[in-house]
Amino acid sequence: MTMASGGKDTVRFLIIDSSPGEAESFLNVFRESGYSTRASLINSLDDLTTAISGHQHWDLLLMTDPPPPLSFSQIFDYINQKDVDLPGIILTSPDGERDSLSLMKMGARAVIPLGHDEYLLAVAQKELEDLKIRRHHRRMSVALHESEKQRRLLLDDQVDAVVYVNNGRIQYVNSAFLKLLGLPEEESLDGKLFKDLIITKDQQDVEEFLIGIEESGQALAVIQCPLIAKNGSEVPTRAVISPTSFNGEFTLSLQIKFNEQEAEQTGADKTLEKSAPDSETGLFDRKQFEQELDVAIQRAVSGKGKATLCCLHIETLKAIHEQHGKEVSQKLLKALAKKVTSHLGGVHPVASMGGGNFSALFREGEEREVKLLADSLLTAVTGEDIVIDQNLLSVKLSIGAVILSDTTNDAKTLMVQSRQATVQAQKEGGNQLCFYQKRKVSSVHSVEKQLAGMVNQALKHKKFRLSYQPVISLAGSPAEYYEVSFVMTDAQGREHEAAAFRPKLEKVSLWNKLDRWQLIEASKALMAKRKEGSDTRMLMHVGGISATDDTFLPWMKVALKAAGIPAGAVAIELSEQNLARYSEVIPDFFRSLKDMGCQTVVSEFGCSLNPLEGIAHLDVDLVKLDPSFTEDLNDGDNAEELQKMIEALSQSGRKVIVPGIETAGEMTPVWQFGADFIQGSYMQPPSERMDFDFGSDG
Repeated sequence: MTMASGGKDTVRFLIIDSSPGEAESFLNVFRESGYSTRASLINSLDDLTTAISGHQHWDLLLMTDPPPPLSFSQIFDYINQKDVDLPGIILTSPDGERDSLSLMKMGARAVIPLGHDEYLLAVAQKELEDLKIRRHHRRMSVALHESEKQRRLLLDDQVDAVVYVNNGRIQYVNSAFLKLLGLPEEESLDGKLFKDLIITKDQQDVEEFLIGIEESGQALAVIQCPLIAKNGSEVPTRAVISPTSFNGEFTLSLQIKFNEQEAEQTGADKTLEKSAPDSETGLFDRKQFEQELDVAIQRAVSGKGKATLCCLHIETLKAIHEQHGKEVSQKLLKALAKKVTSHLGGVHPVASMGGGNFSALFREGEEREVKLLADSLLTAVTGEDIVIDQNLLSVKLSIGAVILSDTTNDAKTLMVQSRQATVQAQKEGGNQLCFYQKRKVSSVHSVEKQLAGMVNQALKHKKFRLSYQPVISLAGSPAEYYEVSFVMTDAQGREHEAAAFRPKLEKVSLWNKLDRWQLIEASKALMAKRKEGSDTRMLMHVGGISATDDTFLPWMKVALKAAGIPAGAVAIELSEQNLARYSEVIPDFFRSLKDMGCQTVVSEFGCSLNPLEGIAHLDVDLVKLDPSFTEDLNDGDNAEELQKMIEALSQSGRKVIVPGIETAGEMTPVWQFGADFIQGSYMQPPSERMDFDFGSDG
């Protein structure tokens, strides 16, 4: 599974189904949801062996009834025998007699009734996400193992004595520590209680201190820690304690230093001092705060205790700055920082993040405790106005919170989530706490309904605009091609490119209205451009619904004639998935276009089960590949896949357009592979005008 251009995942399927048509319908379910696909149809155990034995990684196995003599038990036995991580989903007839439990015991991850597309999509998305996590875990395990080996080598060569302690027991000591105590290098202290190496009178104090550090998640600390050497003598040392991870577990790293080494002691004191908050405001600097957050994440992941990251936003700061100036607003910020840190008592680190935002790390991990603490903080900060330079200023504060859990792994994501929760608190009136909540994923039908409503509103209020992107010939064609598309602006002012929502809506009659609007508006721009004397042509994508509308082509012929545009200047695109969806009408639709004099184009090509067979019987002039084909061309397998597709299409007499060219490095192999046209932001991103200088194109 790879990330394709434009942010879409490319999912690779093995499909076991006696009907290629049914297999194509499975793929369309995923393509309509934004995935690019690759697929191979399996008809025998030999086919399965060939597919799995190759260098290609497959993401999902979709199965209906296997063709005889292949059976489900054979398939799962073979996959288990080869130890391949390939989730299998079985689709069964609703009235079939298959026992779902027995199929699950064989190895199926899910058994889904045929025709339940939303169910299939939901299960597949979970399986793909789990697969991605497993693959990431395996990669990280290998990297961690190598990192641990390198760290042991570095620690063994380190001059300072180092001990790793978890739950009071030693996990690792380096050779310098063994030497410090007069122990032989081959002696192992792993698993022994660290307190047993400390002089008797200090054992309890040190043990309690270490437990306190583990529980509090303090980022750095120092304690006197006299040790006992092998000969029974006391070794006057202290430990500089910092959190780390070892063998995937939250661990305390103790750097052991002699007390009489004044230079080192001064350095350690300075280090400890750096970890303290600012004496005037009580704020940590960002680096210190991030260190505290990293420790809290390690503790949460290791099950050592939860914490909560909060974003505190001063809503009234901007207005105060505009009304009273920078000096007053800066003094207010400092006063509020003191109030916040004073109320939190130094237990919960706070840092300024700029823009009237503070981040606070609450040492609480339960919603009830977090809410109590946040409510008391809101009362303390906003309960009364603040006087700054004789100005009485009111303060409004919104707090967004995200609780750290054992699934947390990224500090940046937590920061974003806490900020999103703060925005929600503002929307709900401010002066309150909101917890971050993941967006609820709508069902497919619900999404389509919402999108249709947005498009209707945009049409009603004329919130569409056209965009044009050049399609550049690598063979010196005199024609200047532009692909026309459109952008919709929603009620919140956000812009959405047509490609983002077309797969969901091009099956409904509403899209036919958009196709007609697009043709009329683009024809005006095309006519104006052609009057300049250039042979400018446009590629226009139409929805599958227009191919089924008997009135569309007659209307289009009249519209082009009225605009004064020859049909030869227009190339009509249909996506590959529509070829399967409307297989009965597409051949006639393309023939009619050719009779009119238009060119025909199949776009988003190469994601079906048998792409070349799908267009073999169609009169197609241009084939535009799916953008996923230009993803990571530095990978030899991806480059080979693209080359084979271009060569096969060229041999069939079709001109090939390769989209998604974002760098010069991507353009070079595409040219070498024999593509006829290229398109992408490297040459020019979509523009509101047809203004590309084809004469300067190299």
